Amino acid sequence: MILADIIMLCLIAVVVLLGIVVGFSGGLKFFTGGIFGVIISVIVTYFLWGIVYSWDFVQDLFAKLNEAMSGLPEGAAVAIDNVILAVLLFVLVQIVRIIIVKLIAGFFEIDNAFFKVINKIFGIALMGAVVFVIGLIVFQIIYWVGGQTAQDVVSALKDSVFKLDVLYENNPLRDLVDMITGVTPQ
Repeated sequence: MILADIIMLCLIAVVVLLGIVVGFSGGLKFFTGGIFGVIISVIVTYFLWGIVYSWDFVQDLFAKLNEAMSGLPEGAAVAIDNVILAVLLFVLVQIVRIIIVKLIAGFFEIDNAFFKVINKIFGIALMGAVVFVIGLIVFQIIYWVGGQTAQDVVSALKDSVFKLDVLYENNPLRDLVDMITGVTPQ
């Protein structure tokens, strides 16, 4: 067992402990509230913006808005269109996110022995998923840094019981980022 495996065992213990203590509803509220909630809403708004912008209904509304603002300099109306749509979508996404989180958290907070156990089990799963994603992001950053740092990490992860070396080499984020940026994998 290598040092990375010992660290992994400690992380698993922390994940289980946090999942039991916080539960799914507490973890969900934490990871979807505050700055995390705003970040999630911005990302969802970004992905929805392109879809909603292409709707005929929205295009008709923007055409009428552009007519009403015909006295503005060329291009200003287009920028206002985009800002209005983005702000409206962001507000709607925020409202929907809050409602969904309250419903799901409320469901898992039912005062019943069965739901308490389910809350703890799902809490462990949620914390595990968060730690897993953070690990993938750390591996992706190490991949971007490259050079001797990446080689040292690959050497340190070699022969891991948890197959961390395989996870590093086959990081799903690597393919996604390379596809988005148009970089050909090495």
